[in-house]
Parts: sequence; structure tokens; C-alpha cells
Amino acid sequence: MQSDTKNMEQEKALFDRLKSDPEAITELYDRHAKQLYSFLLKRCGHKETAEDIVAQSFIKLLESAHKLEWKGVPISAWLYRVALNALADHWRSSAVKKVSALDEDTWDPPSDDDPAWNTEMTLEREKLGEMMGELSQRDQEVLTLRFYAGFKTEEVAKELDISNNHAAVLIYRALGRMRKMIVATN
Repeated sequence: MQSDTKNMEQEKALFDRLKSDPEAITELYDRHAKQLYSFLLKRCGHKETAEDIVAQSFIKLLESAHKLEWKGVPISAWLYRVALNALADHWRSSAVKKVSALDEDTWDPPSDDDPAWNTEMTLEREKLGEMMGELSQRDQEVLTLRFYAGFKTEEVAKELDISNNHAAVLIYRALGRMRKMIVATN
């Protein structure tokens, strides 16, 4: 618990520094860019899209730093929220232009061990991404924070400024809607 308090104190100090020292963005980038990129790549399976959204997220952080207020949650939570919104915007704007999951120039299979499995997993990831794009913004947000960013329900609640029970209900309902879509496609 003491290390959590120390980490949050360090996070707050970095947050405060970000408002007056643009070089703090470099430290934040070093801390969070790889994880944010991996998170986005898992969601969309497209290297260039993931890279673009990571860049957009950090640019937005730098541009918005002077307006942000400390809420007692890690800066990474803000970055994930921005990235999730940017990814949802990307899906909406590219809904007409479907990209083939088998395009070797733009899609990365999870590993080279079993090509059939990799192809199937890539297709499943694409289907899940499309289904996520059909959910409401709120559902996308709670599912992403909970399952892709790995937040506990309490952290989701804090990030969204809602009660723990409300967060749990939102997660449960979003999972239910996602489950219905999955069942409907099978």
C-alpha cells in the first residue's frame, strides 16, 4: 500500500511538471508508449494505425496539459481514454473501407508457430474489433479500461468518476451486449 502511495506521489509530481516542463512528455512517453502501442495493436491489429494513435495521444496530452486537473489516477488512464476514443473514431471513419486481415503488409500475426491458428486469431480479433466499434462509446470505454488496460473495477470507477457499483454494472452490461453480438454471429 505504501508503494502505491509513493507511485501516486511520483505520478502527481510528473503530472505537475508536465504543466510547466514540456520535457516531462519524454519521460511519460518512455514510461507508457510501448504499453499503449501494444494495447492498440491488440485492438486493431494494424501497426500503422496503432503508431498513429499513440502519437496522437501524446500530442493531445502535450496540448492539453495546461487544462488537465489531477484526479488521483495515473496519467496512463487519461492516455488510454484518449487512445480508445481515437481508435473508435478510426473505426467509424474506416467502416466503409474494410481491410483484409490477411494483408501481409499491414497485419501482424501473433506468432509464426502455427499459420492456421494465426490466421484464425487475426480474423477473430478483427471481428471483435468490429463488434467493439458497434458498442456505445461508454461500453467501449469501460471494456477497454477493464480488460485491455487491465484496470480493476475500482480503477475504472475512479477514472470515469463514478461509484464502484456503477462501474461494475456498466462492465456487466457491456459484456452482456458483447456476448449477444458474439452469439448472434455464431
